[in-house]
Amino acid sequence: MRNYEFIYIVSPEVEEEDLEGVTEKVGQIIADGGGQVLRVDLWGRRRLAYPIRKFHEGYYMVAQIQLEPGAISELGAKLGLTEEVLRHLLVRAEERDVTATETAPVKETSVEQEEVKPYEEAAEDRGDVEPDEEPVGEEAAEDSEQEELEVDLGS
Repeated sequence: MRNYEFIYIVSPEVEEEDLEGVTEKVGQIIADGGGQVLRVDLWGRRRLAYPIRKFHEGYYMVAQIQLEPGAISELGAKLGLTEEVLRHLLVRAEERDVTATETAPVKETSVEQEEVKPYEEAAEDRGDVEPDEEPVGEEAAEDSEQEELEVDLGS
Protein backbone atom coordinates (compact mmCIF):
# COMPACT_ATOMS: atom_id res chain seq x y z
CA MET A 1 0.00 0.00 0.00
CA ARG A 2 1.10 3.53 -0.72
CA ASN A 3 0.61 6.67 1.32
CA TYR A 4 -1.51 9.45 -0.12
CA GLU A 5 -2.69 12.88 0.89
CA PHE A 6 -6.37 13.11 0.05
CA ILE A 7 -8.04 16.52 -0.11
CA TYR A 8 -11.75 16.87 -0.69
CA ILE A 9 -14.28 19.68 -0.55
CA VAL A 10 -17.66 19.02 1.05
CA SER A 11 -20.77 20.91 -0.05
CA PRO A 12 -21.78 23.91 2.08
CA GLU A 13 -25.31 22.48 2.20
CA VAL A 14 -24.02 19.89 4.66
CA GLU A 15 -24.45 21.08 8.25
CA GLU A 16 -21.32 21.21 10.43
CA GLU A 17 -22.82 18.51 12.67
CA ASP A 18 -23.11 16.19 9.64
CA LEU A 19 -19.50 16.60 8.49
CA GLU A 20 -18.45 13.66 10.64
CA GLY A 21 -20.98 11.49 8.79
CA VAL A 22 -19.54 12.55 5.43
CA THR A 23 -16.03 11.80 6.73
CA GLU A 24 -17.19 8.32 7.79
CA LYS A 25 -18.81 7.80 4.38
CA VAL A 26 -15.59 8.75 2.57
CA GLY A 27 -13.63 6.56 5.00
CA GLN A 28 -15.93 3.64 4.19
CA ILE A 29 -15.38 4.16 0.44
CA ILE A 30 -11.61 4.06 1.07
CA ALA A 31 -11.95 0.95 3.25
CA ASP A 32 -14.04 -0.76 0.56
CA GLY A 33 -11.15 -0.21 -1.84
CA GLY A 34 -8.77 -1.97 0.55
CA GLY A 35 -7.29 1.19 2.08
CA GLN A 36 -7.32 2.85 5.44
CA VAL A 37 -7.60 6.39 6.76
CA LEU A 38 -4.70 7.40 9.01
CA ARG A 39 -5.76 10.92 9.88
CA VAL A 40 -8.38 13.51 8.89
CA ASP A 41 -8.11 17.28 9.40
CA LEU A 42 -10.94 19.77 8.91
CA TRP A 43 -9.64 23.02 7.45
CA GLY A 44 -13.05 24.61 7.81
CA ARG A 45 -15.44 26.44 5.56
CA ARG A 46 -13.59 28.44 2.94
CA ARG A 47 -14.35 30.41 -0.18
CA LEU A 48 -13.73 28.53 -3.41
CA ALA A 49 -11.50 29.97 -6.11
CA TYR A 50 -14.32 29.51 -8.62
CA PRO A 51 -17.92 28.28 -8.37
CA ILE A 52 -18.42 24.51 -8.33
CA ARG A 53 -22.00 23.35 -8.92
CA LYS A 54 -23.07 26.96 -8.23
CA PHE A 55 -21.45 26.91 -4.75
CA HIS A 56 -18.98 29.60 -3.76
CA GLU A 57 -17.91 28.00 -0.45
CA GLY A 58 -17.16 24.53 0.85
CA TYR A 59 -15.67 22.59 3.76
CA TYR A 60 -12.09 21.58 3.07
CA MET A 61 -11.01 18.20 4.45
CA VAL A 62 -7.47 16.79 4.33
CA ALA A 63 -6.80 13.12 5.05
CA GLN A 64 -3.67 10.98 5.19
CA ILE A 65 -4.61 7.61 3.72
CA GLN A 66 -3.04 4.32 2.61
CA LEU A 67 -4.39 2.76 -0.55
CA GLU A 68 -3.44 0.28 -3.24
CA PRO A 69 -2.63 2.04 -6.53
CA GLY A 70 -5.21 -0.06 -8.38
CA ALA A 71 -8.04 1.23 -6.19
CA ILE A 72 -7.54 4.90 -7.11
CA SER A 73 -9.84 4.88 -10.14
CA GLU A 74 -12.59 3.13 -8.14
CA LEU A 75 -12.26 5.72 -5.37
CA GLY A 76 -12.63 8.55 -7.92
CA ALA A 77 -15.68 6.94 -9.51
CA LYS A 78 -17.46 6.42 -6.18
CA LEU A 79 -16.68 9.94 -4.97
CA GLY A 80 -18.03 11.33 -8.22
CA LEU A 81 -21.39 9.79 -7.37
CA THR A 82 -21.62 11.27 -3.88
CA GLU A 83 -23.50 14.54 -3.75
CA GLU A 84 -21.71 15.81 -0.64
CA VAL A 85 -18.20 15.83 -2.16
CA LEU A 86 -17.78 18.66 -4.67
CA ARG A 87 -14.13 18.02 -5.64
CA HIS A 88 -11.31 15.73 -4.56
CA LEU A 89 -7.58 15.48 -5.13
CA LEU A 90 -5.34 12.52 -4.36
CA VAL A 91 -1.59 13.12 -4.19
CA ARG A 92 1.01 10.47 -3.53
CA ALA A 93 2.96 11.26 -0.37
CA GLU A 94 6.44 10.02 0.35
CA GLU A 95 6.82 7.68 3.31
CA ARG A 96 8.53 10.30 5.45
CA ASP A 97 5.77 12.89 4.81
CA VAL A 98 3.10 10.89 6.64
CA THR A 99 5.18 10.16 9.72
CA ALA A 100 6.84 13.58 9.72
CA THR A 101 3.53 15.42 10.03
CA GLU A 102 2.62 13.41 13.12
CA THR A 103 5.87 13.57 15.08
CA ALA A 104 8.06 16.42 13.83
CA PRO A 105 8.42 19.46 16.10
CA VAL A 106 7.85 22.89 14.63
CA LYS A 107 11.08 24.69 13.83
CA GLU A 108 11.36 28.40 14.44
CA THR A 109 13.36 30.31 11.90
CA SER A 110 14.84 33.73 12.28
CA VAL A 111 15.06 36.23 9.48
CA GLU A 112 17.91 38.68 9.64
CA GLN A 113 17.19 42.22 8.53
CA GLU A 114 19.62 43.51 5.99
CA GLU A 115 20.57 47.17 5.81
CA VAL A 116 18.45 49.02 3.27
CA LYS A 117 20.33 51.51 1.15
CA PRO A 118 18.79 54.47 -0.65
CA TYR A 119 17.98 53.79 -4.30
CA GLU A 120 20.86 55.86 -5.62
CA GLU A 121 23.49 54.09 -3.50
CA ALA A 122 22.12 50.66 -4.35
CA ALA A 123 22.05 51.52 -8.07
CA GLU A 124 25.64 52.77 -7.91
CA ASP A 125 26.72 49.59 -6.10
CA ARG A 126 25.12 47.48 -8.85
CA GLY A 127 26.58 49.68 -11.58
CA ASP A 128 23.13 50.57 -12.96
CA VAL A 129 23.52 54.35 -12.68
CA GLU A 130 26.50 56.56 -13.11
CA PRO A 131 26.81 59.11 -10.29
CA ASP A 132 26.67 62.04 -12.76
CA GLU A 133 23.74 60.61 -14.77
CA GLU A 134 20.52 62.64 -15.15
CA PRO A 135 17.60 61.44 -12.97
CA VAL A 136 14.73 59.66 -14.70
CA GLY A 137 11.03 59.18 -13.85
CA GLU A 138 9.83 60.40 -10.45
CA GLU A 139 13.22 61.82 -9.53
CA ALA A 140 13.18 64.02 -12.66
CA ALA A 141 9.65 65.22 -11.84
CA GLU A 142 10.66 66.12 -8.27
CA ASP A 143 13.72 68.02 -9.52
CA SER A 144 11.65 70.02 -12.03
CA GLU A 145 9.10 70.91 -9.33
CA GLN A 146 11.90 72.17 -7.10
CA GLU A 147 13.28 74.30 -9.96
CA GLU A 148 9.81 75.83 -10.55
CA LEU A 149 9.53 76.72 -6.87
CA GLU A 150 12.95 78.37 -6.92
CA VAL A 151 11.97 80.41 -10.00
CA ASP A 152 8.69 81.52 -8.42
CA LEU A 153 10.42 82.55 -5.21
CA GLY A 154 13.14 84.46 -7.06
CA SER A 155 10.80 86.79 -8.95
